[in-house]
Amino acid sequence: MSTRSRSRRCSGALLATAVLGAGLAVTAVGPSSATAASDTPLVLADTNRDGAITTADAAGRGTWTKQRGALFLANLDDDQQTCPVIGADGTTQLTDVQLASCNDAADDAVNGDSDALDLARVRVLPVGAGAVDSVRVELRGVGAAKVNVFVRRGGGDAADDWTPLPAHGMLPADLLGTGVELGVEGTDIIRDESWDGTVTVRVVHRAGARQVATDQVELRVAPLLFVTDRMPIEKLYMADNATSVYEGATMPEPTAGTIRSQRNGDALAADFLAGMDRIQDDVELVKLPSMQGARGGGNGTDIWTQDIMEPGLMSIPSASGEQQMRVFVRAPVRDGRDNAGSNPFRQTGRVVFTELRGPDIAGVQHFDPAYVPATIPGMSYDSRGSTGNYGTVPAYEHDGESFPLGRKVLGAVPGTGFTADPAFNEMLDRQGFQDPIVVDTSWLSVGHIDEFMSVVPADNDRGWTVVAADPRLALDLLTELDDAGRGGETLYTPYDAAPVEGNTPPTMTVAEAVASPAIASGTAIGHAGVNRALSVLKRETGLTEDDIVRVPVLYTDARGLGRVGVQIPNAANLIGTGHDVVFIPTQHTPAVDGEDLFQAEIEKRLAEVGTDVQWAEDYFYTSRSGQIHCVTNALRDTTHGAAWWTEGASATPGTGTPTVPAPLVIFSHVVRPTVQGKFRVGRTVRIDVGLYNATPETVSYRWYAGTKVIGTKAAQKLKRKWVGKRIRVKVTVTKRGYAPYTSVTTVGKRPLRK
Repeated sequence: MSTRSRSRRCSGALLATAVLGAGLAVTAVGPSSATAASDTPLVLADTNRDGAITTADAAGRGTWTKQRGALFLANLDDDQQTCPVIGADGTTQLTDVQLASCNDAADDAVNGDSDALDLARVRVLPVGAGAVDSVRVELRGVGAAKVNVFVRRGGGDAADDWTPLPAHGMLPADLLGTGVELGVEGTDIIRDESWDGTVTVRVVHRAGARQVATDQVELRVAPLLFVTDRMPIEKLYMADNATSVYEGATMPEPTAGTIRSQRNGDALAADFLAGMDRIQDDVELVKLPSMQGARGGGNGTDIWTQDIMEPGLMSIPSASGEQQMRVFVRAPVRDGRDNAGSNPFRQTGRVVFTELRGPDIAGVQHFDPAYVPATIPGMSYDSRGSTGNYGTVPAYEHDGESFPLGRKVLGAVPGTGFTADPAFNEMLDRQGFQDPIVVDTSWLSVGHIDEFMSVVPADNDRGWTVVAADPRLALDLLTELDDAGRGGETLYTPYDAAPVEGNTPPTMTVAEAVASPAIASGTAIGHAGVNRALSVLKRETGLTEDDIVRVPVLYTDARGLGRVGVQIPNAANLIGTGHDVVFIPTQHTPAVDGEDLFQAEIEKRLAEVGTDVQWAEDYFYTSRSGQIHCVTNALRDTTHGAAWWTEGASATPGTGTPTVPAPLVIFSHVVRPTVQGKFRVGRTVRIDVGLYNATPETVSYRWYAGTKVIGTKAAQKLKRKWVGKRIRVKVTVTKRGYAPYTSVTTVGKRPLRK
């Protein structure tokens, strides 16, 4: 149901609903194979992925390939926010399985006007008078059970314009002469080998009992992708440390540990807000329920917001460029106190469905009920499935391959116990895009990628770079300080702030750190582990050593298990905001020339790639078992970047790429639409449609407050109830001989009060 879209290409700005009604006649032909489309199409979809259905979609329509083929969305969001988060009696908690089972594709209805935007369009071409008596639509393949199909009557923008395709598949007789538009939504993502994501829509023409013609088009569900840290952040999430993750649950009095988390969390939040002011964009800090206790005992807070979910997206070509649905993928982390049946997951991950799923945002979870993680000494048995162990690298090109939305990265050692639920990793791999890169994170105490690397924007050809932990650099800086006669100073310096009540800062000195066998071992293990992982990234992405920003991170093998943690806050465990300001945990090392030793070095190195640092105080909040990336998550602007479906090698002559007819003439802007008037409650704003390369014959308008349609005229009066909503207006222009053109203009994000 997402109304998120982006417009990048003129060909992507075509409206896919009214291009073919009058230009293609259907000629009756003899019976044809259901697997070989006839030269004269009876049915078309957006096979060439330009956002419109035209004659250019005829070639190759019967078979989906990675390079060419129509797409549809798994419609797993909740546009009207009707999915329950608690039992019908108001007291019974829903299970993990029940929470995930509700979404907009779980019924046979189009759920609100914005839900119509998530329907992939399929056009059944007009039937000439007397040519046939009936037209039947059949769904073929495993995908027949994975889609809902609707028939359009009316304009197609409203939910009431769509009715379910009858079980017998017969199209309304009164629509055959003008052509019939179908809307397709998926009911699920690709999960395993049982479904490759495709469905075949077959059209059968009959004259009486005789079949006279058939044709088919194949579509595939859009892959589940992960967002990248190159995408600008819109919302930063952290734990609220006060509210239960169970709906309506009453929590007991907070423990001393919970109180410390609340106080320290407030200090960290203040630094986040300061950084957001520096970004100077509309970034919000949102706190999510994190208190547990309704299942399995315990009443503490789970602050590790990064480890319960991974942000993602699904999208298809649309009239305005791309129709998107953002997704939160629940981490396949077992709770440990209830690792079976319908409640297998870490409790805090419920927020994917209870707090985040809604208009434009879907929730997904996937697991093998029979899987039990291997026990690894000294490690939480479910840690490998935490989503701190998953990430991405942003868009890049290397060795003739283009990855316009980057690639997934995950930590695992295949063939060993050091892996997440194999069913979850298989699900990621079967998406077919963002081919996962696997690196070894078994040498880390928690075992997560974010313990040693992050991605930040950079002033280079890629637009991004990797920030990697450098334990040797950290130890060298401290050794120089010790050699300068300052070994007696404490390694962790509290500056002018006393620790929050209940916290005790470490007392290790610089000299003790330099001489520590645990730190020496941690440095050696960390250096080897980081470089092994970076060698994989260099091979897969083309990164060179000059591209990598190494920052001091002091590792220690304190438990002697051969896996390292950090002795002071981990600078590589940062938050890439997608802007030129990144959040890094305050280091607290001794000052040299009035500046924190590590912070000065980090700022200098990041300045070389055009990135500024906002320091964030989290030492007492995380207790060194993780840093600010571990305790946060993000909703990002997924319109940043190119279309994922362009992934792969560039097409070259002789490769068998289909030759397609030229599309219809398209509109282009000479002057884009603009909004005039004061953006204030009670005032009227008006859209000026702009100028085009041809004079439109018709112009239509549709105003939105958030995802709700609020008007259909050129002018719109702003009402008080829309304060806080994003106001937009969609303008569609048409002209005979031209493909209809739609543009969306954002008026503003929050109309001011009077």
